[in-house]
Amino acid sequence: MITELTSKSWTYQEMVEQLPAESRYELRDSNLIEMPSPKPKHQTIVTNVYDLVKPYIKVQNLGKIFVAPLDVVFQKGDAVQPDLIFVAQENSQIIGESYIAGAPDLLVEVVSKGSVARDYIEKKNDYEKFGVKEYWIVDSLNETIWIYALDVSQKYTLFSYAEEGASARSPLFPELDLPHSAVFGEE
Repeated sequence: MITELTSKSWTYQEMVEQLPAESRYELRDSNLIEMPSPKPKHQTIVTNVYDLVKPYIKVQNLGKIFVAPLDVVFQKGDAVQPDLIFVAQENSQIIGESYIAGAPDLLVEVVSKGSVARDYIEKKNDYEKFGVKEYWIVDSLNETIWIYALDVSQKYTLFSYAEEGASARSPLFPELDLPHSAVFGEE
């Protein structure tokens, strides 16, 4: 369960200075949100997606991919720890020593029982607002993959969807196939 902790307004700097480094928190509109530890199924899916995407990014020399926990700071009162983060080569100046400062090119969230509304609604709206080019929702509950991309009006449109027996595609990685079986498999 994701929990909003206090009514105090927080900045990213305050969060870093006042909370234990090993804890998992996000900020939304200056509200501090405690993130639970992920479960094994969640981490298996994160690893599967990473294993599919990383070789493609490396061979094509497209940029860098990161796995949580790593902070993405959009502005002083908005910071998240997405499951996967991709920053394209031409956007690499946003990679700082301690966090990503600005909108990455791709953020991936694996939906778990306690994060459905946050991942499908709040984060989708926030990532769109802050200009994240692509947002992948990998739903561990329904075993579906939703790939959203910003259109010309800077609004997310559904680019690709996959359920059992299908594959998802990404505008950022046009030759990459994301087979449902590889994303949700146990291997």
